Amino acid sequence: MPIKHNQTKIVLVAILVVSTSYLHYITRESQIYYHIFYRELYFLPLILAGFWFGLRGGLITSLSITAFYLPFSLVHWSGFSLDDFDKIVEILLYNIVAVTLGTLRDRLSVERKRLIEAEGLTAMGKALSAVAHEMKTPLTAIGGFTRLVQKKLKEDDPNREKLDIVIRETQRLENMVKEMMDFSRPLELRRAYEDVNQVVTESLSIVTNEARERKVKIESQLSHDLPLASFDAPRMEQVLINLVMNAVQASPEGEIVMVRTSQEKENICIDVTDCGPGIPQDQREKIFVPFFTTKKGGTGLGLPIVKKIVEAHGGSLEVLDNAKKGVTFRVLLSRLKQDI
Repeated sequence: MPIKHNQTKIVLVAILVVSTSYLHYITRESQIYYHIFYRELYFLPLILAGFWFGLRGGLITSLSITAFYLPFSLVHWSGFSLDDFDKIVEILLYNIVAVTLGTLRDRLSVERKRLIEAEGLTAMGKALSAVAHEMKTPLTAIGGFTRLVQKKLKEDDPNREKLDIVIRETQRLENMVKEMMDFSRPLELRRAYEDVNQVVTESLSIVTNEARERKVKIESQLSHDLPLASFDAPRMEQVLINLVMNAVQASPEGEIVMVRTSQEKENICIDVTDCGPGIPQDQREKIFVPFFTTKKGGTGLGLPIVKKIVEAHGGSLEVLDNAKKGVTFRVLLSRLKQDI
């Protein structure tokens, strides 16, 4: 239905542009007032295209009008008379109006989308918080009692293996609850001026065992002239552990996960590069949506939490394609002094 609706709008704009241009060409040059009216009539499809289709639609329409009307203006050129000057100004105005309206419409669309997402995430956060609190206590009790029972069993008791499964699954659910609570809570950052390289090094030491078990090597290239930056070190460590762990899990055996730090203008840049299969373009937005995951056993909350932490610092998170294979997650943090 929306596609058919858009097609109707496109046809309407096209008819208005073509019919107005046709009126110009069939009307005698001496009927100046008619031509002035037709020139003003061009603004109707232009405004409609800008409001309906944004900058791209507005520009296509204004350039189409220019393509139709410019030959007419040149054929009836009178040596740069006052009327010729008006025609040139009108053509410029068509394109200026298209850019202005299209840009405003695109900005409004982005802002509307952001507000809808924010409202949805707020509601989801409240629901997650309630569910997480309800699950936390019984899971802690199950895990605790299971460990007590396991301690009383002999080493060769066949039930120990079954209890190991219970403990492992309980731990997985406890981790899920922790992620749900992290996502649902408002972030309270405790900023201090920190060394980014030190936080990166500490984060890598935590995921080294996981990488070794998966036979994936982690290497780092850290810039030694980075200035101190204002951020919450434990939160940023959470970001890096999550990104590096994802990179390790995405990379096949024998591959290398590379972590780099650098300075780009007013930003400190942290790149986490994997050698995995990459992320399809149609999933680049989805991976930051809560509960969307392509990993078996994943919660789909890791990357949304990472994005939330980075943006709370006033930074940004980008997904870039590598030259050969895999992707790079880039964290950009402002190195400018901020209130802490």
